[in-house]
Amino acid sequence: MFKMTIGLYFLCWLCGTIVLACSDKKADKCKPPFHIYEKNCYYISRDKVSADEAFARCSRMGAYLANFETLEEAMLMKQKLKRMNSGLHFYVGGRNINRRKPGGGDWRWIRNGKMMKMTYHAFGAGEPSGSDRSPEDCMFFYAGNPDKCKPPFHIYETNCYYISRDKVSADEAFARCSRMGAYLANFETLEEAMLMKQKLKRMNSGLQFYVGGRNINRRIPGGDWRWIRNGKMIKMTYHAFGGGQPDGSDRSPQDCMIFYAGERYAFHDMYCDNGSYHGGYICEK
Repeated sequence: MFKMTIGLYFLCWLCGTIVLACSDKKADKCKPPFHIYEKNCYYISRDKVSADEAFARCSRMGAYLANFETLEEAMLMKQKLKRMNSGLHFYVGGRNINRRKPGGGDWRWIRNGKMMKMTYHAFGAGEPSGSDRSPEDCMFFYAGNPDKCKPPFHIYETNCYYISRDKVSADEAFARCSRMGAYLANFETLEEAMLMKQKLKRMNSGLQFYVGGRNINRRIPGGDWRWIRNGKMIKMTYHAFGGGQPDGSDRSPQDCMIFYAGERYAFHDMYCDNGSYHGGYICEK
């Protein structure tokens, strides 16, 4: 969700495809262009500016880049921005005040000279990704890259997916995604996996769907499961396999991964190249 910028009260806009947010909780100060949303006072601007310029514009209005001190506030604003469907990113009042600190830095909400410690983590996959050499110390609600997400791909929860009901093997699914300039979908966070699980349940197709998980060493107890993407192998950080899974072995190599319809779309391991185990697949860009 977040990609290096977030905020609470008023929303102003930023440059490029980025927008910023200003806010002030006092309703008696909430006059146009500010408006009440979920009890807080925001101005959401589509002007395209940098994060620092957004910060300055909010300050000149007697406001500040929006702070989202609770996850509930952030999720409500996230849904509002999704409904707006502007394709823009929106800067908010999150700031990294020490990028050399392990774990992504020391992120704070900045408001009227105060720096409040963030109490939750709602960054998108692989974020925050700044470093001392590549400083990315500001925060925004990230819309994704709409230029890359063209039919048959579609944005779902800020990621770009193609869900195919063609019944193929895992290896064929891998090849088809590659030929489309994509890859079998990686779900690096449990949140991403659970959101896709709910989408597949609503589709109610009865199909299993191959994804980009792969066991690269079945001789290790439980295997060594990785997300495979563009030549990279990313270690899985959570376990969301169904009951008794994974159950492959050296004699029964089940090194690929599916959302298994028979267990309400829990992950199962599956043979990678076996004509008896065809399913749909999910590509991601």
